[in-house]
Amino acid sequence: MRKWVVTLIAVLLSMTLTFGVVEIEFWHAMGGGHGEALKEIVEAFNNAHPNVHVKAVYVGNYGALSQKLLASAQSGTLPVISQAYSNWTAKLIQGGFVQPLNELINDPEIGLTKAEWEDIFKPFRDNCTWGDTVYAIPFNKSTYVLFINTDAFDLEGLEPPKDMTELLVTALALTQDFDGDGQIDQYGIGIRPIVDTFEIFLLQNGGNILTQKADGTYEVTVNSPEAVEALQFMHDLVYKYKVAYMQGGYLSGPFGDGKIAMYIGSSAGKPYVDSASRGKHEWTWVTLPKWKTFAPLFAGTDIIMFNTATEEQKRAAWQFMKYLMDPQVTVYWAIKTGYLPVRASATETEAWKAYVQQEEKNAVPVSQAPYGVFDPQLGVWYEIRTVVGNAVSDAMYNKKDIKEALDWAAAEIEKLLKEEFGS
Repeated sequence: MRKWVVTLIAVLLSMTLTFGVVEIEFWHAMGGGHGEALKEIVEAFNNAHPNVHVKAVYVGNYGALSQKLLASAQSGTLPVISQAYSNWTAKLIQGGFVQPLNELINDPEIGLTKAEWEDIFKPFRDNCTWGDTVYAIPFNKSTYVLFINTDAFDLEGLEPPKDMTELLVTALALTQDFDGDGQIDQYGIGIRPIVDTFEIFLLQNGGNILTQKADGTYEVTVNSPEAVEALQFMHDLVYKYKVAYMQGGYLSGPFGDGKIAMYIGSSAGKPYVDSASRGKHEWTWVTLPKWKTFAPLFAGTDIIMFNTATEEQKRAAWQFMKYLMDPQVTVYWAIKTGYLPVRASATETEAWKAYVQQEEKNAVPVSQAPYGVFDPQLGVWYEIRTVVGNAVSDAMYNKKDIKEALDWAAAEIEKLLKEEFGS
């Protein structure tokens, strides 16, 4: 009898402890080294919060995560929180699945102070906000920078270009036929004929694919004079000036091999550039060259919460989301992965200062954060990107005239906006 009583007490105690822990399922697409870093952060949070258990579930790449989220929304099997791009969030908001975070942010017990909220870089906050409602918190953010082969620059006595005129002049100087056989051995710059490259040049030229008006609606400006000029400049680098090596794939390989002396790429590509260049040449990165303005393109996902969770799960999940934005945690994530810390105060931590002191170039991407521009928060943005990407490819491979390609894109985007907002 006594043994049975002891066993029953043990079972009841186990049930009590189990029921006292709030489980939070968190879907993500962070594999490889990024996934290992996230695993460490999750484990640290769980150890520090014995009443909350975050269960991080690797779903696969971003495409797989997007499909699983949309399917799970329809079947009622959503997790508590997930990574999401803003266009995914927009679709899920339209479906009524995403939890507004304003009350949690303003909660006097577990929320953020006004100073803490404003400590998050403004472009990151804006990208998480629809109107006056916050639906996400920033997580893995990257930006586009100019990678340069410092050995090639030093050989020619060149400084990194600060604007687009200097970019062209520098590319001309760096384009070399070293052995005199009539074939270019080193191109000044590499160009990818894709939507991201076009958007980077377009933003720096003071334009945009879409321009949001005061009433919240969008005007299609993908065929504006600024857009035509931006795509023409890309085209001229390849065909008129013959200083650009063009390929659709990532450029870290040609850069590492010395085929190109500079290229615009994501800061998240740092480990690939390191690997490709090791033992061949030194490299660094600098801020994007200005044109008519300085509006560096940023990318990356946020963390969103679903309103299908219980109130207890929502409060517990918010604690984890807040933890991810802690200055020490966001710096750890940035150092381990190459993504950016999401708060200004994070750059004042000893860990970040030591990281920058180790290599000064580590400070470059975050220096662009206050000026960052994100893609529009539209459910059909993926489809719009596809259209623009096709137009850019057609123009860069001379299948269509530049204006013709962009006018076609504008007409297709108008149709997509009608799907989003109605006629």
